Amino acid sequence: MFGYVVPNQAALAPEAQARYRTAYCGLCRRIDALHGLRGRFSLSYDLTFLDLLLCSLYEGETEAAKGHGRCPIHPIKGVDWRADSPTDYCADMSVALHYYSAQDKWQDDRNVLALGYEKLLTGCRADAEARWPRQCGAIRVCLARLAEYEAAGSEDLDAVSGCFGELMAELFDYRQDHWSPELRAIGFHLGKFIYLLDAYDDLARDQRKGSYNPLKTLSTQPGYEAEMKEIFELLLARCAQSFERLPCVEDADLLRNILYSGVWLKYDCKTAKDARKNGRAAE
Repeated sequence: MFGYVVPNQAALAPEAQARYRTAYCGLCRRIDALHGLRGRFSLSYDLTFLDLLLCSLYEGETEAAKGHGRCPIHPIKGVDWRADSPTDYCADMSVALHYYSAQDKWQDDRNVLALGYEKLLTGCRADAEARWPRQCGAIRVCLARLAEYEAAGSEDLDAVSGCFGELMAELFDYRQDHWSPELRAIGFHLGKFIYLLDAYDDLARDQRKGSYNPLKTLSTQPGYEAEMKEIFELLLARCAQSFERLPCVEDADLLRNILYSGVWLKYDCKTAKDARKNGRAAE
């Protein structure tokens, strides 16, 4: 359920692409500083978006760190990076999310790789939970409730996607301050979008494997594609409404690129692939 909140690189100016890379590398650097090389495996575009959002919202409260350095991925030329206070928070949330996601995959599917990843991140999760008990507790509770819905084969889209929405709302609510209502609304609707887009993207594979997917029955109904697009548009419109109420200036162009364009990339890729497949079948 990671990798959906991405930038549309093709629509970004070179300067904006460079700024995104510095934020991405800054988050990676802080994950390494807090959790070591094993933590870097949890780096994701989704938490980079949260980092960009929080750093923009709380811009100027602390002095941002910037630099240039080498890393295992860029050992020769090195990379530019930047980080601020929220970056450490996002680093902790990154390893916590991946830990509990791996735990969930092991419990559901007995995925051995997931078990190994869970063991690898155990110490990282403990450190993150010590610093952020509210958020880590919400991850546990919401994923446990979601597992119950999935085990029961629930096709109540609001209920199942709402679990992940609540989880994301808690993560976006960094400080529980006057910006909380808007941050929670962005997290909630973005979380529902991610969950449903993941189910939409995985539907054919889940049908082949006989795995749970909340869209199985709905996908057989007339107008399924149009209904899903309408749901996605509504969820993202609510994200955008809440985002535009925040006084974000720094990296506002990046944030809008992701919310208004980047998040649609996987949806567009899947619909284009399906259209090509249907076209070949009709020949």
